[in-house]
Amino acid sequence: MKLITTEVQLRAHIPNIIATVKGEMPYIERLAHFLDLAEDWVKTTFTSESTFNTICGYTDSNNIKILCSRLVVADALRRAIPSLDIVLTPNGFGVVSTQNLAPASKPRVDRLVGSMLAHRDDCIAALLPELVGASKWLTSKQADFFGATLFPDLAIVDSIGNVQGCRWEKYLELRSKVIDLEASLAEEWFSRELMESLRYSNLIKQISFQKALVVNQIQSQIVGYLTVGSFNSRRLADIVNYIRQDEDEFHEWHTSETAKLFSPPVFRNEKKARGYFF
Repeated sequence: MKLITTEVQLRAHIPNIIATVKGEMPYIERLAHFLDLAEDWVKTTFTSESTFNTICGYTDSNNIKILCSRLVVADALRRAIPSLDIVLTPNGFGVVSTQNLAPASKPRVDRLVGSMLAHRDDCIAALLPELVGASKWLTSKQADFFGATLFPDLAIVDSIGNVQGCRWEKYLELRSKVIDLEASLAEEWFSRELMESLRYSNLIKQISFQKALVVNQIQSQIVGYLTVGSFNSRRLADIVNYIRQDEDEFHEWHTSETAKLFSPPVFRNEKKARGYFF
């Protein structure tokens, strides 16, 4: 464990936790294995190992470290909850109980696991926009993963609405569809070059008003396709016309092969040409 290393750090992110008494195993020791798994998952999926190690060196008051710590603890608890009250005895598995506390029922445990999953997803949604400012993150393969679409965070899940289950898993499901939709829009309307520029500017949150407007319009078209199954061709044409009128801001599009689809050669009737018409 590198991020959560003390009982105090752990307790800061766990509500309704009862203090241990002398002779009892500290919670951080009971959760050590799950914290290791959670840290590895966060490194592999979101931060990269290099950025994660840098975050571990931040002060405890640093917002990125706080958000990352919350995510690690949430995922560790999500993994640990089903087994926290189960012990292995010489006669088999048993449930921990005392005179003052009774084991929680299965429905309550299931609700708690569901609550931790929702909390984990809230932590992911809060952390992703902040990682742009973390050391070396933009050069990581994790940044490439989230920057591969115009939806680098969980906002698309909220835009779809009526999502059943975990937001993170739903994001992964939607992401593959969005990649395909963006590829189609790039080929037919906006060009690969411009889409790549828009994705990067949108990821790092350094984007002009004009490009932000186009990004929002394209995002709306993709959300519309995911909900009703079609694009609005008239709105797509309006977006292209907006791009055509600003060559300085959208130079990637104006120099692309896609732009030629909207600027067909002009026919000129010349006497010396074959097929001259009077």
